[in-house]
Amino acid sequence: MIFRSAYLGFAFIAMSIAAQAQSAERTRQANLESLAATERAFAAETVKVGFRDGFIKYFADDGIGFGPHPQRTREELMKLPPSTGPRRIMFNWAPMFGDVSDADDLGYTTGPVLYTDLVDTAKPPRHAIYFSVWQKQADGTWKVVVDLGVDTPNAVAPIDTKFTAANAVGPRKPNPMKGTPDDDYRKLDWNLWGSIAKTSPAKAYGSHLDKLFRVHRKGVIPATTFAELAPLLNSATKFEIIDGKIASSGDLAYTYGKYSSDFGQNVTEAGYYVHVWRRDANSKWRLVVDVQNPLPKTDK
Repeated sequence: MIFRSAYLGFAFIAMSIAAQAQSAERTRQANLESLAATERAFAAETVKVGFRDGFIKYFADDGIGFGPHPQRTREELMKLPPSTGPRRIMFNWAPMFGDVSDADDLGYTTGPVLYTDLVDTAKPPRHAIYFSVWQKQADGTWKVVVDLGVDTPNAVAPIDTKFTAANAVGPRKPNPMKGTPDDDYRKLDWNLWGSIAKTSPAKAYGSHLDKLFRVHRKGVIPATTFAELAPLLNSATKFEIIDGKIASSGDLAYTYGKYSSDFGQNVTEAGYYVHVWRRDANSKWRLVVDVQNPLPKTDK
């Protein structure tokens, strides 16, 4: 009788844990869909009213874009007069992948971009992939805090592509660094840079990347496998961090700054980057997104 009571007790606990996990996953999926829906609304608004007004509406007051250097996008666009004439270019995009923090206060989305010439209709469209970091505001709305896209040679996905959520990490081991000086977003990039300097780009990225990663580089389709990534890791890269943030739940973080790459034989490149980091099941920070966009050759 005692044995059966103990068994029933353990079974009840197991069922309770499973129910809590299912509830947490439903909440996470709802949060992700909320973010994706906001991104779709952002794109639809921009198609309707144009780049200036669409971006003013959906960027945070301190949201950063690159033109080509970091700038407060909303502030810069507010300086421009509203467009009164017909638009030449229609700018449209859609979220195809993204994630949110456990606290639902930080997230990101990425997906295909389509530039259509409305004047010269015979001109083929241009393609790109956008990447946006979103932060939940005090009023409960999502706003863009960092945005950096890169041109691609062709479409990475149809513009009406379906949104796919990043896989859930599941239960994590206790975070030994939370609330300590080691829990510093700047160290995420410093550690990656140091690993590149001590070993090699391939080994450094191999030891820091999440299993589910995305690497965006100008002029190529995003790399999501190590076979696709290998040709892109052909330079010693340094990171000069500008800013970043860790979600209040301590599981998701972003950083952005300037990078410089040395390809050897006096060939160098400089530009800006955005990184997104996520804690894995062992509470170790892993790089899930790496976007780099070089500056024009005449603008260093």
